Amino acid sequence: MDELENALAWFKAAPANFYNGTKDKLAGVAQWIWEVLQGDFNDDPTTAQVITGTVISMIPLVDQICDVRDVVANCKKINEDTSNTWAWVGLILTLIGLFPTLGSLAKGCLKILFAYGRKSVFQLRKSALDSGFWSASRPFVESGISKLNEYLQRPAVRRALRSLRWHNPYRELARLLRELAGSLNVSALLAKFDIIISALRGFVDKIKRWGSDSLGREAEALLEGVNNIRRIADSPLRRALGPVTDWLLKLARRLEVEADMAYRASTNAVNPHHYRGVRNDAEELTKFTGGTPRWVDEGENLKHEPMEFAPAQAGWPDISDNVPSTKNASNPLAGAFRTFHSAKAVTIPEGETLYRIVDPGSSDNSICWMRKAEFDKLKNKDDWRRHFAVKANWNANGEYVTYTVPKGGLKAWEGPAASQAYKDANSVVTHTLEGGYSQIVLDPKQLDKGHLGSRRPTGWGYTSFGESVSMVGVPTLKNNWYGK
Repeated sequence: MDELENALAWFKAAPANFYNGTKDKLAGVAQWIWEVLQGDFNDDPTTAQVITGTVISMIPLVDQICDVRDVVANCKKINEDTSNTWAWVGLILTLIGLFPTLGSLAKGCLKILFAYGRKSVFQLRKSALDSGFWSASRPFVESGISKLNEYLQRPAVRRALRSLRWHNPYRELARLLRELAGSLNVSALLAKFDIIISALRGFVDKIKRWGSDSLGREAEALLEGVNNIRRIADSPLRRALGPVTDWLLKLARRLEVEADMAYRASTNAVNPHHYRGVRNDAEELTKFTGGTPRWVDEGENLKHEPMEFAPAQAGWPDISDNVPSTKNASNPLAGAFRTFHSAKAVTIPEGETLYRIVDPGSSDNSICWMRKAEFDKLKNKDDWRRHFAVKANWNANGEYVTYTVPKGGLKAWEGPAASQAYKDANSVVTHTLEGGYSQIVLDPKQLDKGHLGSRRPTGWGYTSFGESVSMVGVPTLKNNWYGK
């Protein structure tokens, strides 16, 4: 009983009658179990981390109750339309999180990703999923990876990683996902389904034994509803296996990309020049749920609309969409006109010093700079992000570098930075960055490494949302000139 009470406490406060005598206490436990089982998928990321972390903290019964609750919620969704393949996909993503062959730590990590995949199934329109499950679920996947990053930084998890000698956990998880995708079959899924039903039956028996007759009938009806889904599950699960297998393989590839980037979750010392913050708009938007940062505005109003057409002048950098790909397939100037509200051709005179905000992994010789007068106006990181419209996933900040223009001057484009928009999974603008401060865009090929200044700290720190990141050895303040 103590273990059950402790587990239930993770989900919901005890009902009032729990504290009134033995009989009322048993009735309270029955009501408690019932309300927990009725709970939908947990959308609170912090709580989700705690619950999936039970493989580390070993809180009795929490993991089992969570699994039962999620399967119950899946079955409710399926009952709304048993022909909806995507509802069955959601059920598979719940059931594969129970496979013991993954191991405790891996199961805890992958449950986070499966939970976000499942969210995409139940929060997106069927038409969006039909057009491509992976593409539609990408914003949710990125949110899941963001939470996985946080989970992997927890001290208890890092100790477990060291004990397993998982120096790059993303690669290990990708390997396990590929193995799982290759071995996934209906029989294994149904076996897990049966285990959950057995556990649910045990909870229902307690509700019937300790609770009121009416509560017992409701619990019995819930069990019967789940059993009904089990009876018809064979064919729908077979149809849903294809999309799930494809999604797992693409998720494995996404984790391999993460493995090849910064070793942010590595148990080895962090290399500051591989430091990464949020990586894209979807991941960044998830950070706003805890409160909109001071440098971001809610809504869709763009105070400084981006330019519609690229300016052009002989001898000045081409910042149009038509930068010749034959010269440089990854030319950073392509489309740069959209970062301006307006722009004019200027020649920066010999001897003037330009400033560029960078993070430890940024190139010194890139396209975006500012004059000293603009740099001096910046009092903090919020000023910079807001007035130069710099998203956190573009530049993690922390350092700056200077460039003294050599003899002959430097041809560049200058003007107020355009506002920037964040779009949600349905391509709706939800937040904006104001822009408006004067920026300079130049051709990096015109820069001379000999006129570059040493890196210096901005004093703003290296994070944007208060992330807990082990930045061993920072600041190294080492110049990073692309192309050597």
